[in-house]
Amino acid sequence: MRVSRLHPAAVVTLVVAAAGLLVGCGAGTGTGTGTPWWYHPGVTTCGPPAQVRVGGRAMFVGSCAGTLNGPAPKVTVHTGEEIDVHITQEPAGPTGNQLVPILPLPRSSRPSVVRPGATSSDRATGIYWAVRPGHSVLMSRAGPILDVTVVP
Repeated sequence: MRVSRLHPAAVVTLVVAAAGLLVGCGAGTGTGTGTPWWYHPGVTTCGPPAQVRVGGRAMFVGSCAGTLNGPAPKVTVHTGEEIDVHITQEPAGPTGNQLVPILPLPRSSRPSVVRPGATSSDRATGIYWAVRPGHSVLMSRAGPILDVTVVP
């Protein structure tokens, strides 16, 4: 049996083409790269239950075991700022090829301070708006996701 070796340039071409195809299939984003803001390439053993983005800075929320333990991260935002929340998804359905959020999106403890906005069609990502000065906690059924202070 004869085994052929691929030329290194051919391998690079295939890898670049595959990467381009994957990036082209990314969901809507806000990163300017064609991938969602919450997407992190590569393999990891850490599966936090949520990620939040405030002022363009994304952070993991919860433990790598997928639990919300301990106090929620605290952030201070100005009135009118956007807070993005993404809940980690897991396979579901008869064949396991559908992704569903592991938790519902959080609710604001004070919607008059932090108001929910648009939600993605898969219900895994939501936008929240700081609408007036005060304090609010974005809460899921598993615990607090984000402790928000809104200033003028």
